[in-house]
Amino acid sequence: MMKNMWNPIWKTNSWWAFVYRLALAYFFFGLARGLFYLFNYRFFADMTAEQVGRAWMGGLRFDTAAVLYLNVLFILLSFLPFRFRMRRAYRILTDWTFLVPNALGLIAGLADCAYYPYTLKRTTSTVFSEFGHEGGGLLMGHLILNYWYITLLAIVLIVVMVWLYRRVQPVRTYGEKGGRLRYYALHTLALMAAITFIIWGIRGGSFAKAWRPMTMSYANLSVDKVEHRALVLNTPYSIIRTIGKNGLEEKHFFATEEEMHRVFNPVHRLSESTSARFGQLRGRNVMVIIIESFARQYVGCLNESIPNYRGYTPCFDSLSRKGYLFEQAFANGRKSIDAMPSILSSVPPLQEHFITSHYSGNEIEGLATALGRMGYHSIFLHGAPNGSMGFDAFVKQAGYQRYFGKTEYARDEDFDGVWGIWDEPFLLRAVDELGQMKQPFVGTLFTLSSHEPFRIPSQYQGKFPNEGEPLVQCIGYTDHALGEFFRKAAKQPWFENTLFVITADHASGDLLPQYRTAVGRYAVPLLFYAPGSDLIGMDRTTTVQQADILPTVLSLLGYPHPVLAYGNDIFNAGAPHFAVTDFDGTLQLIENGFVLRHDGSRPLGLYDYLHDPDLQVDLLPSMGSHADSMARRVEAVIQSFNHRMNANRMTANK
Repeated sequence: MMKNMWNPIWKTNSWWAFVYRLALAYFFFGLARGLFYLFNYRFFADMTAEQVGRAWMGGLRFDTAAVLYLNVLFILLSFLPFRFRMRRAYRILTDWTFLVPNALGLIAGLADCAYYPYTLKRTTSTVFSEFGHEGGGLLMGHLILNYWYITLLAIVLIVVMVWLYRRVQPVRTYGEKGGRLRYYALHTLALMAAITFIIWGIRGGSFAKAWRPMTMSYANLSVDKVEHRALVLNTPYSIIRTIGKNGLEEKHFFATEEEMHRVFNPVHRLSESTSARFGQLRGRNVMVIIIESFARQYVGCLNESIPNYRGYTPCFDSLSRKGYLFEQAFANGRKSIDAMPSILSSVPPLQEHFITSHYSGNEIEGLATALGRMGYHSIFLHGAPNGSMGFDAFVKQAGYQRYFGKTEYARDEDFDGVWGIWDEPFLLRAVDELGQMKQPFVGTLFTLSSHEPFRIPSQYQGKFPNEGEPLVQCIGYTDHALGEFFRKAAKQPWFENTLFVITADHASGDLLPQYRTAVGRYAVPLLFYAPGSDLIGMDRTTTVQQADILPTVLSLLGYPHPVLAYGNDIFNAGAPHFAVTDFDGTLQLIENGFVLRHDGSRPLGLYDYLHDPDLQVDLLPSMGSHADSMARRVEAVIQSFNHRMNANRMTANK
């Protein structure tokens, strides 16, 4: 019975079989899109039926391109003008060129059903380099088990695809009973038509000279809000289109560099700024603490205006009352690999993930490099296996002299089984390691427990709120670990002489509707804490970003040299204060309660995000002058950033 089930039931000519099989690929790509929509419905819940339908129709162009990319060999083999195409061995080869690429494409599309909430973008080819050092087998096994339902779904759908594929078997070709000339002429024309179809589909369904081959930005045309474009794209296309991606495009919004620098100049001479705090903390140690997924929505003291809100970070809240806290603070990206360059080198992810891009070899201005010129010793601490996400290589590039990871920790009983050492024991050990550093020192500590699969040590089960979102209890655990770190650190002789900077690597989670917005999904806390100083207060209005941390810290320490940074000294009243984020390929400039969207060439919209958080009312037509001012700002950043990255001029002396 099993053998009969797998036997084909429709025998036809090769061309009808080809049409059927290509339609099969379309069907499963459409099914993957539908499942992506259902699994991630909350991100698209504000779309009307008409908007969803339009996104779906726009997605057909990307499905066509993906189908053609994945099946180009299958198509060519199906139309080669030779009679041996009907031989069994050749048909088996043709079958494999269909089944393997389309199975992989289906797996990629289904994987984003689970992965999209963490990145808010379709997966691209950078995923292979991001996790290239993560211990591939262990990580893959973990993902397969943790998202077993996606794994099971993928297996079932691949089996169904193979079964449907085998329902049809080509047994003859057109013109096979005619003469040789007729046969070869007919099939050569068919091959040329197939090649033409491939080119047409990959170019987005047009041969018009004005059209370049379709890019991911074309998805914007099918949605009203850029954050919905993931429903138009598909994952195989996004991966394929970003393989071997070329460098950043040189822009020429400004005729001269001097004109551009009047709007934004990345070379900062901090000693000449108007900051009243320049050199205030001269000689202090610096400790930057980056907390995994520590979004603003979980921090009690930053959400007091929300009725009936309960905070999940009592330790951080208590600490914030002793330091200077910024409410309107934003991460520059949505991934940990974006946070590291943004925070430690003021290099935001403007359409490139620096660590995994071909620019990763550029010379950069790292925090430890700069402070090394002032005699600082440096250490980076991260509880993951050494080499995780390329952090060890990056921090060395940023000037850090010593790396302390899971290998140096050397106590596997504290291993969480997936990512690294639990936060509490690792943070307590970090205090000991800092105690061995010669002062002045600069240290950076990156936590990891508030990460999927969202588990906490068994002894803390039930101690922290869950709220139906497992990340919440992890935030509670990590906040507890942070409190233990400061309780122990406060007893150390170096503590009173240290500036602490605490922020998140990126925002994450979906707890509060107020943060399910294009701006809210980048909202993080930013705290400067210098024990015994007057650096105390809360700023609820100034827009700040991760890229501001480098110039701000250097200014507080009285750094005497020019520094290159794509942020500003937060305490410099004369500097523009803004944040730039990359929302799935579209830049957002956040400034003074407004957000301007820019596609890298022109403004797309202007919104008052404080009063219109869902970005429904486009103010671009009615606030042209304000939009122009913000557009000039982001264009100066883009032009400078792209040129300096391409020319390897990412330091102040170049």
